[in-house]
This record gives sequence, structure tokens and C-alpha cells, in this order.
Amino acid sequence: MFKNDFLSAERRSVGRTRLSAGLVITAAFIASGCSTPTLYLTTEGYSEAQQAELRKQLETLDYAVETTRIEIPEAFPDTTISVNPAFSDIQFLERLEALLEDKTQASVHSMRFGEGNHAYFGKNIGIYVRNPESQQQRFANPFLRSTQCPQQDGLLKISNDGSFQLEFVYYADDEQNLHYLNGLWRWHESTLSLVFSDGSEQHLQHRRSEVATYQGMRPTDIYTPIHDHSEAIVNCAYQVIHMR
Repeated sequence: MFKNDFLSAERRSVGRTRLSAGLVITAAFIASGCSTPTLYLTTEGYSEAQQAELRKQLETLDYAVETTRIEIPEAFPDTTISVNPAFSDIQFLERLEALLEDKTQASVHSMRFGEGNHAYFGKNIGIYVRNPESQQQRFANPFLRSTQCPQQDGLLKISNDGSFQLEFVYYADDEQNLHYLNGLWRWHESTLSLVFSDGSEQHLQHRRSEVATYQGMRPTDIYTPIHDHSEAIVNCAYQVIHMR
């Protein structure tokens, strides 16, 4: 089942992801009259294996399929398609919607007028599929900094596509060494779970608190590790201090 199978799919290394600033990205895909119609697939919160499975199913519809790296606007329902207002192949749309409903177990929302600045031309179609679990926690600030980490300094970058990157500096012999760890994340009952590309895991318990800053006491979100991990940086607490 494609739906809610976030952590059970084959775990693969997640490439270094560049986080967006939260702005809506325009997705205007233009095709010439002689080119093959294309389905532009955008997913959020699903593994690479799950994306590949869905793409394989979409290719049976005799369309070219391309995967995008844009973020799905929060206003879009979990399963959404975007088509040109002049698109008239109703039978194809019914086949597409039936396939998506079968895979996601969610009703398909159809857009025809470029909502969210996502517009498609000719017979091209945009497909947006979000794992409902990924909506359980959207981090207002996706950058979490380590705290009380001797000899190390880490930055945990959380992405809405379900991936994370842990960038950390290790100090040895008065030199700074930069390293990266990647993987997938999920949120469940106040716990941020990190699944690393090597299959190991860490779980961070969330709580709210206050810390002293140059602006006085400010609210903070603190994520405290629950288990021991072979990498020392993964055993550090992480926090976000809200300065405004």
C-alpha cells in the first residue's frame, strides 16, 4: 500500500536537499506541439522507492513522466491534479484519477486555472501527492541547532518532502571538519523520529520551554534524544529559539 508506508519502504540515502524559503514556486511547463505530453509528478513525505512505484504506474498511461523538486503549496489537497482549462480528454482524466485514488486512498482534487501559480500548457498535467502523515508537523523554522554538544556543533535541516540533513562540525587538532548525515523523518505524538541512510534511528522528544537571550527570556522548542546513537552529534539536543 502506497499510503502511510513512510518508514517501511526501502531506506535509501537521501541526497543533499536545498530547503526553500517557503515561497510558492511557479511551475509553468511549456511543451511544443510535437513533444510528448508529460505528467509532472510532485510528491511530499514519500520515500524514493514509493515515488518510483507511483511513477511506474503513471507510465502505463502512455504519457512521459517527470519528477519535480518543487514544494507542494499548503493550500493544495493531499492528492491534486492541475490541467489546462482547454484539456478535453475526459476519459484520460478519469483513468488518471482512478489510478491516483487507488494508490493514495484519497479523493482527487482537480484544478484548471493555475491555482497557486502552478499552470500547465497543452496536454501536460501536474500531479501533486502528499503523504497525510507529513502534515502532522510542519516546522515553522526548519533549522534546529544543537545545544550542549562538547566539541561539536550541528545544524538539523528539516524538509517538507520528508527528508532531513544533519550538518555538523567536528573539532579535532584545532581543525574544523564538516560532515553530513542524511535520511528521512516523521512526526508522531510529540516525537521527531530520524531514520538515517544506514538504517539507524534516533528519536527526539519535543517540549516547550524558555531560555535567556539578549532580548530577555524567549520561548524555545527543545528536542531531546531518547536513545544512544553511534554518532555523538546525534545524541545532542536540538532547539529553536523564537526571537519574535
